[in-house]
Formats: sequence, C-alpha cells, structure tokens
Amino acid sequence: MDRISDLPDCILLHILSFLPTKTAFSTTVLSRRWTHLCHDLQHFEFNQIQYHNRNDTWPEFCSRKRLFDIVDWILSRGKAPPIRTFRLTCDLAQFDEYSIVEWFIRKVSGPNLQELNLDLQLSIFGLPDRKFVIPNSVFSCASLVTLRLSGGNITFLSPSSSSCGYRLPSLKTLEMHNVEASIDDVAELLSHCTALETLILDLNRQVSEVGLRIHFPLSLKKLNFRSDFNPVRIYGIECRQQFPSICVSNLHNVEEATINVTSRGFVLKFLVEFRWLRSLVLGDLVFTCLPQAPPDLIPELTSLRRLELAVGCFDTRYIMNMLEKCPMLKVLVIVFITDLVNKDPHPSRRWEHPVKVPTCLASHLKVIKIKGYFESRDDRDFFAYVLQHGLVLESLDIQVDRARAKVLPRSSKACQINFRWNQEKEEEEKETLPRGLQQRQHLRTLQEKALLGLLQKNLNL
Repeated sequence: MDRISDLPDCILLHILSFLPTKTAFSTTVLSRRWTHLCHDLQHFEFNQIQYHNRNDTWPEFCSRKRLFDIVDWILSRGKAPPIRTFRLTCDLAQFDEYSIVEWFIRKVSGPNLQELNLDLQLSIFGLPDRKFVIPNSVFSCASLVTLRLSGGNITFLSPSSSSCGYRLPSLKTLEMHNVEASIDDVAELLSHCTALETLILDLNRQVSEVGLRIHFPLSLKKLNFRSDFNPVRIYGIECRQQFPSICVSNLHNVEEATINVTSRGFVLKFLVEFRWLRSLVLGDLVFTCLPQAPPDLIPELTSLRRLELAVGCFDTRYIMNMLEKCPMLKVLVIVFITDLVNKDPHPSRRWEHPVKVPTCLASHLKVIKIKGYFESRDDRDFFAYVLQHGLVLESLDIQVDRARAKVLPRSSKACQINFRWNQEKEEEEKETLPRGLQQRQHLRTLQEKALLGLLQKNLNL
C-alpha cells in the first residue's frame, strides 16, 4: 500500500527538500502529482558529479554543461515559487562559466533566500589566476541565514558603495573554507553580522603587516578558526605563520571553539577572550607551540566541559597543565596525530608527579578517550595517575595497535577500561602482505583480540 501518496503536499515537499535536485526530479515518473510537486520546490542542490557520464569524450566538460543547462532551465521558469535554498558544487574552467555561475547567484539572491552553499573548485583545465568573485548582492540579502563558501577559486571584495553595503541581519552561520579574501573585508563583514552564532574561518590569504583584528559579533556561540597554508595544495607557498599580529574581542558568548594556529600568543589571546566556553578543540598546530607556554599564562576555563587535544606524544606536563585550568571538565579526548607521532619536543623530560590533583580529576572528569594511541614514554604513569585519582571516572577508552595493557589499580570502582583496535593501521598493513601471511596475520589478530578481551575483563573486575 502506498502510504507516502496519502501525505499532504507540504510534507512531501519537505521530504524532497533533503534530496539532491536530480534525485527529487526523478520522482516525476511516479505520477502527475509528483511532477507538480517538483515544480513547487524551493530548495535546490546541484552537484556536478551527479551529471557525469563515463561514455562522454570530455566527461568533465560535458557534465558541467549538463549541470548548467539544468540549473538555467530551473531558474528561468516563469511563475516559479521563491528559492529558499541553493547549493552548487562544481568546477570552473572557461571564462564564460564564471559569468554563468554569477548569473545563477544573482538570480537566487532574492528576498526569500535563506541558505547559499557554494563549493567552486578550479578545474584542471582552468587558469589558476582567475577567481570567482561573489556578487555583492549576496552580502545584502537580509533573509540569508546560512552562507557557506568553499574552494580556493572563490574570493569576495568589499562593496564599492554604501548603497550596496553589507546587510546580513539574519545570518546565523558563516563558513569560509579555503576562501581567498582580505582580512579587512572579513572583519568588515563580521561587524555587520549581528545575529551570527556559528563561524568557521579557513582563510587562504596572507595579510599585511597590520595583522588580524576582528571584532566578533556578541551573538557568536561556535567558532572554528584555522590559519595555516598547505604547501602542497596552495600554489607551493610554505608558510605556517599567517598573521604577524592578532587582536580579537567579543568572544564571551562562544560555547564551542576549534583553534588551530601555530602561534602561542594567538592561542592565548583566543583563550583569554572565552568566558562561557563549554567545548574546546586544540588542533595539531597548537601542539607545536602551546606546550612550551608557562602554566600561569594559560587562563582558567571555568565553564569548559569537553576538551580535545591533538598531540604527537604523551606530553604529560601539557595535558596536566590543561586539566588544572579546567576545574569543571567532564570529557577529555586525546588524539594522536600520525604526522606528529614520536616527535617528542622534550625527549629527556620524565613524568613528574603533580603537586596537587587537578580539581576536575577528583570531582568531575567522567570520560577519557585516547584515539590513535601509540606507545609513549609516560603513558603508563599517566594512566596509573588518572585511574588512581579519578574518583568519579566512568570510562577510559583507548584505541590501541596491539595488546600491551597491564592491570592498574583504580579508585573509581565504576570505571570501565575499554580497548579497541586501530582499524586503519591494521588495514594498511594487511594490504602489503602476501595471501599466506595475511591468513597467519588474521589468526594472530584473533588471538590478540581474545587476549585483549581477557585483559579488559581483568581490568574491570
């Protein structure tokens, strides 16, 4: 029995809004009613990959032409309902394609547009110096709630006159991934986003000696800031220090933040501005600078509940210093980064028994997760310490490459110690082995997993 057809049009349109436009229009073969529904769509998602045909002589060019023809047909229809969502993912190569996409954006930038998502990459046949400039009409769209821009082929310029200036009173989510833009234009843009709650910045532009000065909106609740160049992907530029100076403000209401910069001073300036932060992720670039900071320079994060640290080794002094600054912490996640593993900045340093047990460890910390674990010099001492002093600890999850656990005493009888395999590394090793060795390796893996289960059972007794 067809129960979907019994649903009202508004619900069916809502369901279709979650599908790519090509998939949604394929439902027109069902009945005339579905044809009518597709012509009433207000949410559109186009991806060049969906228009590929392996039989084409020039697949990239042909798929792009099909995509543009479909989008042009949909946007050129008469008496069509207003567009509320427009998502476009494609490559750009020829000069006329830039004009075509610009016309698309101008066409959808009406008073009803709520979400604009553009992922525009440079085609292998395109000119690297040619950039797609976002029309100024986008930044004066008063109804826009979500704006996502992605691709090294995208840039935007400050509006040339006050009549077409920034006007984004409804914008709540702004994401810029690998976008080339002047930091002054970004700062100017943010100053007009009075309702912004989520901001993700991943800029691809080296700024002048003036440095970075951003006055973040007071409404901001989630921040993801990254500042580094990929020397392989970004035109061969090798630069891990993007901004010569930084000045930030109005981060008091941020609740979630991801910071990944190479300057210790920059990290500390961000941390000082946070007041009500509940979740913090410090990336692999931070590990190259923050562990060397004197503990008294790291501000206390009294509201933090979840902390994730990317590390290259068990730098226990760094981990314990961060625990001391987070008295209300409930979840600690330590992620070993493959590129940084065994790059110990202080190989001669040994475990030092803390003078004082961190407040969170004795009263609030319930979960510790270790991801991508590799054996380090202080790991066993660290595990023994947190199990001994973690009075309310409920679980210690360790992703391991081999069984090497030992029975350690715990102060919290409710604490469960869980081990699991690093599946990615196991699969990589398996691919390089002959078939006979793979079978023996599989048998050995089963044996080790059985041993691991016994160890875990003993630890949880």
